[in-house]
Amino acid sequence: MIDSKGGSRFGKKRQEVRRDLYVCHSQQTNEEGKVEPSQIEPEAQEPLEPAVEKVRLLSTLESWRGNHLDSFQIPKDKEKADEAKAAGNSEFKSGKFEAALEKYTKAIELCPESEKSSLAAYNCNSAACHCKLENWDAAIESCSEALKCDPDYVKAYVRRSMAYEKKDKPIEAHADIKKACELAPNTARFRTREAKLSVVANERQEKLKNEMLGKLKDLGNTVLGNFGLSLNNFKAQKDPNTGSYNISFQQ
Repeated sequence: MIDSKGGSRFGKKRQEVRRDLYVCHSQQTNEEGKVEPSQIEPEAQEPLEPAVEKVRLLSTLESWRGNHLDSFQIPKDKEKADEAKAAGNSEFKSGKFEAALEKYTKAIELCPESEKSSLAAYNCNSAACHCKLENWDAAIESCSEALKCDPDYVKAYVRRSMAYEKKDKPIEAHADIKKACELAPNTARFRTREAKLSVVANERQEKLKNEMLGKLKDLGNTVLGNFGLSLNNFKAQKDPNTGSYNISFQQ
């Protein structure tokens, strides 16, 4: 007779009986009359609980991953890195900025750590893609990575300055374009941009200073109020010769 799965019911029963007989015959007891688990046929042992089995598998996988992680690292190859960069340049010229970014990222992964100049260029190219895609935070990060490889990379300062400006951080934007002017003093467009950002940065610094002074004044009045005084009782007068301030008390 064939069961629904296509096997013989009687044949299956005979296999189970033989297995049970084998287990009963092969089991030996210890001094307390208990069966040793190691003496039971493997098929007769109870399976592990799913949670326990999962923990064991995860532990095994973690151990294996730790021993073989190096084999998954992408081998460094400067020639292939340059090929990826060239492909990225082609995509960028075609206006395919996301595709170009993928190529530049691949170039970074392939480039040996010793090739600092190339790594700086690849990261700066990635920043250009991020700027086109208006991913300003990512652009700042890529430029910063480029400057780690080459602290005098003018183009990275210029692009990071633009990204900072888009993030409404004129002080940081001015600092970067000012550095670019120091490295390339004969570039007129850098000087023009530096002059423009200088005004905006100074205005922002003045605003921040006034906000800070306002907070300090509030704090000072809170403390002095305990003594029946306020900052209005103190007058600051700037010395035009030294630039320092003289503080005088008045009722």
